[in-house]
Amino acid sequence: MLVRLLAGFCLSLLVGGLGYWRRSLSLSGWLGAVLIGTLTVGAGSWAWGWLIILFFASSSLLSKVGKRRKAVVALDKFSKDDRRDIWQTMANGGIPLLSALGYAWQPHVAWWGLALGAIATATADTWATEIGTLSKGRPFMLTTFKRVERGRSGAISGLGMAATSLGALIIGLSAWGLTGLGLGNGQEPQFWFVVAATVGGIAGSLADSLLGATVQQMRWCEHCATETERTIHKCGNQTRHYRGLAWLNNDWVNLLSTGSGALVSLFIATLAN
Repeated sequence: MLVRLLAGFCLSLLVGGLGYWRRSLSLSGWLGAVLIGTLTVGAGSWAWGWLIILFFASSSLLSKVGKRRKAVVALDKFSKDDRRDIWQTMANGGIPLLSALGYAWQPHVAWWGLALGAIATATADTWATEIGTLSKGRPFMLTTFKRVERGRSGAISGLGMAATSLGALIIGLSAWGLTGLGLGNGQEPQFWFVVAATVGGIAGSLADSLLGATVQQMRWCEHCATETERTIHKCGNQTRHYRGLAWLNNDWVNLLSTGSGALVSLFIATLAN
């Protein structure tokens, strides 16, 4: 474990530093990446570390696709820019981190189920946002099925759902392949990895949309007459609390959705074993 801790620290320091240089991470986000990467690899396995790197690297690359077009939506709707801070990294990587610590305490396949579901959800949801935002058609609200503007919390599209499914599937296939290469810290490759990650990732991503459509804190810009997550809207005006729970921001929604995906994946792991 000591060797993995040291290696995990060096690897996460390098990958996080690259993310900071490429402006995918803020300085605090880099710190969060080092903390998560070090403990996840050290306490869990190399496989979990590589899965988190796959999530981060793929999400960072996709954030650069159509960046100008997405920046318009982000400035209008999203509370943060595309540089992840420590709260965003912890929201996406907190459950895999706790799962790794649990696996170090008492190795059990259940920890794999939790970690896979959480990482798959983070990947699926981020891919859905990065790719779905580029959809030419207007998305629809998950709760009402009414067409809404792009970037609206709780909205989904066909392109976004395709990205969701692909992101979750890739995490499952990668987990299967990485354990087959002997990087699972004693865990053998099992096909349920693919099923659990795919189903858990899709379920967690949909949970994110459901929370966004119902209880996530949303604000209203009187000047632009539009809903947004931003405290200061793109027009420069202060927004007011409009709906949802005042404390439930996007970071909390990400944490709750990864938890939902983790529980679905755990359920599948329990059935398979």
